[in-house]
Amino acid sequence: MVRLIMKKYIYAALVMIAPVLFASCDDDTVIVTSPSATGVVTDDEGNEYGWIRIGNLDWTTSNAMNGAPLADKKFYDGSYWLYVVDYDDVDYIEQEYVPMYGNLMTYEEAIESAPDGWRLPTDEDWKNLERALGMSDADNKGWRGGNGVGARLMDFNSGLGFNVMLAGGAIYRKSDSMNTMEQVISNTLEYAYFWTSTDEPAYEDVAMAYYRKFVAGQPGVERQCGNEVNLMSVRWCRNATND
Repeated sequence: MVRLIMKKYIYAALVMIAPVLFASCDDDTVIVTSPSATGVVTDDEGNEYGWIRIGNLDWTTSNAMNGAPLADKKFYDGSYWLYVVDYDDVDYIEQEYVPMYGNLMTYEEAIESAPDGWRLPTDEDWKNLERALGMSDADNKGWRGGNGVGARLMDFNSGLGFNVMLAGGAIYRKSDSMNTMEQVISNTLEYAYFWTSTDEPAYEDVAMAYYRKFVAGQPGVERQCGNEVNLMSVRWCRNATND
């Protein structure tokens, strides 16, 4: 069933993304159209990732695959520890999902995942990326970049090579009666969340950090804060070097 749902949405996602590539909701000017350098980086588990240079930063071009196995991750619902991944989906997660979409990590795991010389991007690193692509409202919270910055980052044929994968995510929800974690793969190919390393101390009752969200068919990029126990995709960056 999961595979059928995946196939259904992949075509829908591709169709929805394509039209917005040429949309323009404001007068922003796109600055960077292609990377100025490329290369390969290896993580602590031997996984290799391409990287591209945009402005003064290098960015990995696929989601991190290292860290604690996604199928082993749990959350506390108030009474019991529950696995985030359904038992019937474990083989799919391990053999198909992670190899294609990467691992999903908590905020703390995301920070610890970066190879030597690389880092989990800060909120400002993401803003620098967005500004390099022509976003004028990068400092705002919520959806920004209506001139198609998000669409370009998602488009595998844009020439940019950032290649956002719509990997879904596991988002923690708390109510008066119960705590839940949204199923990891329920919205694959519909949206993606990416951690930043910048926390937000304004939330006193729970640890929160900034993230970026992409949605199929949405030309912008959302900047918002989320609970640090959420499971999100991870990219790494570093200051541009001569390597």
